[in-house]
Amino acid sequence: MIIRNKYEILGRLGIGGMGVVYRGRHLTFNEVCAIKIVNDAIAGDANFLQRFQTEAVVTRKLRHPNAVRVDDFDYTDDGRPFIVMELVEGKNIGEILHEEGPLRVPRAVRVATQAARALGVAHKLGIVHRDIKPGNIILATDEQGQETAKVLDFGIAKLLEAAGDAKPGMTMTGMMVGTPLYMSPEQFMGKKAGDDIDGRTDIYSLGVVLYQMVTARLPFEGDTIYSLMMQHMEGNPRPPHELVPELNIPESLSRVILKAIDKSRDKRFQTAEEFIAGLDQAESDQAANVPMASAVVETPKAQPSNDEAVKKQITNVAPAGALQVGTSQTQTSQIAPSPPKSQTSQTARVTTPAPSAAVPVASPLPVESPMAGSIATAPAPDSVLVKSAAQHVLLQPRKFRLGQLLTLLALILAAVLVAGVGYVKYQSLRRLRIESAVNEKLDAASPTLRNAAIRVFVSDTREVFLDGNVSSNEDLTAAATLAASVAGVTGVANRLLVVAAPGAVVGAAAVAPAAVPGESAESLISKGTAFLDAGDYPAAIDCFQKASADPNNKRAKELLDRARLAQKTEEELLRKRR
Repeated sequence: MIIRNKYEILGRLGIGGMGVVYRGRHLTFNEVCAIKIVNDAIAGDANFLQRFQTEAVVTRKLRHPNAVRVDDFDYTDDGRPFIVMELVEGKNIGEILHEEGPLRVPRAVRVATQAARALGVAHKLGIVHRDIKPGNIILATDEQGQETAKVLDFGIAKLLEAAGDAKPGMTMTGMMVGTPLYMSPEQFMGKKAGDDIDGRTDIYSLGVVLYQMVTARLPFEGDTIYSLMMQHMEGNPRPPHELVPELNIPESLSRVILKAIDKSRDKRFQTAEEFIAGLDQAESDQAANVPMASAVVETPKAQPSNDEAVKKQITNVAPAGALQVGTSQTQTSQIAPSPPKSQTSQTARVTTPAPSAAVPVASPLPVESPMAGSIATAPAPDSVLVKSAAQHVLLQPRKFRLGQLLTLLALILAAVLVAGVGYVKYQSLRRLRIESAVNEKLDAASPTLRNAAIRVFVSDTREVFLDGNVSSNEDLTAAATLAASVAGVTGVANRLLVVAAPGAVVGAAAVAPAAVPGESAESLISKGTAFLDAGDYPAAIDCFQKASADPNNKRAKELLDRARLAQKTEEELLRKRR
């Protein structure tokens, strides 16, 4: 397929909230690129198309080695806009954390510094990313073979918000993927770009990513959007060096990370440049606290005369009594052939230097004085000729036969095979567990979801794909939320279609369970709290309203306000991502 007589489509790379990303090739320049084509659902909105073009023009000005470059903007033959971007080959931070675990501190700091540099340039151009997360930071290899971080999707969050504002009822698939885990408190409060959302939001999200890179854990976790929102807005994260002390994370780096994810924007780093300076200072502090690698080693003064004497004294390795040491410079010892073997006799002359005031004389080893002309056995054929005292102490004969090498290789291959089979089985079991948990939540949620034809598929990266038909927008949203709440899920690709059943009332409000007549306020509060933790905000509000009928029950009123805030926040988040 060729579009605009310029680009050849080579294959599909993925599906995003705005459309499909393809691998393409420029026909004239023969350059491989990434092409993002807007989907039909929003391609007909004139207001969005105008913003899309404006954002593409602004984003194209962002030229930085750590930001994915935008090269072109055009329309397909059927009128859908598309942008052409630099194609980056590599793995994102999420994939690397999944495969390798926590990154070494120097590597994590280098990645965060490079990402912050790209954000700093973008902020000066008035571009706020607003969706910094591991999936939007790719580690590639540059022309010099060095690992380089690349930040993706500048301006995409703003465009998605524009699309949501233009068509509130429109469904944007895949927009719940991981984003709330890295959102700043001001984003959870429903703030928009401008005075309320600025570059400090990106610094907060990057701080959360850096926390995850060095610990392989998130500073804030929750089973529902409400609990996650409350953690970001009120929770206190543990310092990384205390969370995983075995990883030896510097305390100075922990302070930098905690400052970046402070609840108050005014207490965070105010610019990306300040964040980079903080990371540099943390590295400098750590280097100053680490002792110098080189150590002073005391060595004895050179004694050439004595060393020469030692070299002459130790001439071979032989059984006891084979070497006879004289006590004067003219005395010699004879090594005669051993009786069992008829070999030519060898004579070794050993001299002992006279004592000197300047050079200390090494005391001779105590040996049993053999008789003059004693017979010494010849050294074994496999003996090692030692030519210095150091070799005499350290040198050991070693043999590594071919059979041993083959055995070692066989053991290594067997271990690799067992590990590979175990890993495949582990992945399969984990996918089945997640798929079963999602199906159970969908079946238990409501009769309409239980009767809907929803197909669940879990990828190797633990991303859940939902396919099929549902009868209402509420069921569509609830299915994605329930799937995202399952432990271990890294993202949700919601590809459900809304097909109203005959005679069904689309958008009907869910009916909360009725309270038992005469039920106490404490029982209602307990039941409402359970609904709140489970994310069933309408049922929780109903229980709290009944419990707050008593004007003196302040706790019920506080919980009622909290449940309403959670419901409003969830509706706002879902509306923006439709």
